[in-house]
Amino acid sequence: MVITNFKNLAKNSLRKKALLIAEAGYEAIDITKTVSQKIKFQNNKLSICSAMTCHSVGLDNYKNVFLIGIGKGSALACASLAKILDKKLTKGITLDIQRPKLEIRNLKLEILTGTHPLPSKQNVGATQKIVKLAKNLKKDDLLINFICGGGSALACGSQKELKDLILVTKLLTKSGANILELNTVRKHLSEIKGGGLAKIAYPATVVSLIVSDVIGNDLSMVASGPTVFDKTTKKDAEKVLSKYFNIRTSDVLRTSDVQRLIHVLKETPKNKKYFKKVKNVLFVCNQDAVLAMNKRAKKLGFKPKIYSLVVKGEARHALLPMLNKIKVGEALLAAGETTVTLDNRPVGKGGRNMEAVLGAISNFQFPISKNLVLLAFATDGRDNTEAAGAIADFSTLEKAKKLKLEPEEFLDQNNSFDFFKKTGDLIFAKSKSFNVSDLMIILRQ
Repeated sequence: MVITNFKNLAKNSLRKKALLIAEAGYEAIDITKTVSQKIKFQNNKLSICSAMTCHSVGLDNYKNVFLIGIGKGSALACASLAKILDKKLTKGITLDIQRPKLEIRNLKLEILTGTHPLPSKQNVGATQKIVKLAKNLKKDDLLINFICGGGSALACGSQKELKDLILVTKLLTKSGANILELNTVRKHLSEIKGGGLAKIAYPATVVSLIVSDVIGNDLSMVASGPTVFDKTTKKDAEKVLSKYFNIRTSDVLRTSDVQRLIHVLKETPKNKKYFKKVKNVLFVCNQDAVLAMNKRAKKLGFKPKIYSLVVKGEARHALLPMLNKIKVGEALLAAGETTVTLDNRPVGKGGRNMEAVLGAISNFQFPISKNLVLLAFATDGRDNTEAAGAIADFSTLEKAKKLKLEPEEFLDQNNSFDFFKKTGDLIFAKSKSFNVSDLMIILRQ
């Protein structure tokens, strides 16, 4: 089981079924299994089956094969691929939030860790090692990349970028900017993002296996698109900064700081020669997880419906339209990435998924009944906390009433973690799956 507290959460039959559906989602994006199933190496050819099609890469044409990983889960993914490549791998470097437990250490693969969601000096040192490897590539070299969500924060190439990236990430996140807006600005502060890694690796051949955590699967936005041609411009980044900072200049940022940030923005590589030998492959996305959940729900006797793969907006409202549509016997499934907008007052602990579930049970227009259960969870096992998300049903409200907990008060304080900790409804999961955005399930019997 990926969900480590499965037994404690499965208090009744309906809850157990919901958790089994969630397990199917996790299993479909298990990093080690996915890499071994989708990537094969035979007759000196690498066969890569992505979400859409299969690609074949003949290694006879290359003198050396290098491997770079950036983002959550990239270390385990690269370790799995290094095992497949075996002696064909020349050298590899990965940058992840944690070092995975490996049975056998591959001495050709250097696993580095950094901080997330805010970068640190640790990230800078690791990124500089990646840049150094890429800069030394020749035209007869092959570079294979695993690009995963979280890479926008992890990849940070200089102390200057570090300072600006921390400032922009804090303020745009606090102001409610979505990930596309945030990454647009991040690209234009970086040497490696927005196609920068493709430019650095030129003239080598580059194959990037991209694990999308971005709604709509815009590959240029996953980890801020290190090897994807960037269609955004410096002007677009300026507009994002102006949009949010003009609204809150008085309480968020001094005008001089805004002007400095705008001044340091740089244009991303626009010469298409850097991308002629680059192949960007959508390797895994939230559809893989949702289709597996759909199959499991049907097997458990529900009529499954995929509500959406692009859920967005304020987290506290995200599940309400689904609650209003679900019918008896249905399983509504969804994926996406919502937003939690914070104001200037002190806030509690929580994440998008916990807030989405808390927002749903705080909605008095559709009270939770004994034939309904809902849950939302992060695919990488961490919903801005050590918990992956939360599950709720009638027993949640009964426990809250007994403990004299008001869901609306915790919601107003963005303190969803403490609410579900008290009711015993936090979901905990192993960090062994790809990050492909958030997943949501509602069952009604």
